[in-house]
Amino acid sequence: MAAQSKQIAQPNLSVVDANTDPLSKILEILARDGGVIVHNMLTSDVVTRLKNELDPTTEATQVGPKTEHKTVNYFWGEKTKRFTRLAQRSQTFADEVLVHPILLGVSDALLKPHCASYWMNTGQMMIVMPSGNPQYMHRDSDDWPKMCSPTTEVCQVSCMLALSDFTIENGATRVAPGSHLWSDYKREATEDEITQAVMPAGSGMIYTGKVLHSAGANKTHNEPRYGLHMSYIYGWLTPEEAGCLGVTEERAKQLTPRQQQLLGYRCYDASDINGGRLWTVDYEDVPVGLGWTQ
Repeated sequence: MAAQSKQIAQPNLSVVDANTDPLSKILEILARDGGVIVHNMLTSDVVTRLKNELDPTTEATQVGPKTEHKTVNYFWGEKTKRFTRLAQRSQTFADEVLVHPILLGVSDALLKPHCASYWMNTGQMMIVMPSGNPQYMHRDSDDWPKMCSPTTEVCQVSCMLALSDFTIENGATRVAPGSHLWSDYKREATEDEITQAVMPAGSGMIYTGKVLHSAGANKTHNEPRYGLHMSYIYGWLTPEEAGCLGVTEERAKQLTPRQQQLLGYRCYDASDINGGRLWTVDYEDVPVGLGWTQ
């Protein structure tokens, strides 16, 4: 009798609801899987306003990067539109995404034990156009190699927000659940260890910088996949995006102190935990050093 082949169960991401499930459940799943899908993070009205406010930049942005560097091209995606400066371009981003209570709650739990405050790593539109290849699997925290290993603490909290439905066909984010717990970060994920973050518009996949993931291939003919990446890091790490350079002073003055701080218009002050102050102007907090009226 021929031996029966053993079927390997396909991994999946747990799904919770922003309106009904507590933060503790999200944190529990993140600790186990490294990523979790949260439905109803953004209302349909917020999604519409985000897309409308960002549409001019979406239309004006070229597909693929402006550099000839092969590695950057490979990572960026030659069929992907990316742009940042979202707080300058969208009030809805500043009010509904940058300070989203669930994202700040997760960041408070995972990042605050290791810093006086955290700030935005990047807020980035990622529009995967049709006919593109999948991105290679990576860990976001590889931006800081000494901070991304099996033994280091989580230094980054990220979320991929779906501004359109994420499907297998249009390139829903590929994820290797549990890869943040691997003892060897050099090994690659096999296809049977990878799932995709299929989710409706308004949902978000929250994940840590230590889990393997990538953009999927958009196999459709005319259906762009609209994603918005939002991430936070320790306030003493250098972020991917030069947040305050992408927001004018006049615009920043209109924002709340918390929004300003997340964007780099406030200093990092660790005085209360026996540390120093970073990111100052004339060794004053940024608004004071720049002479803003309070």
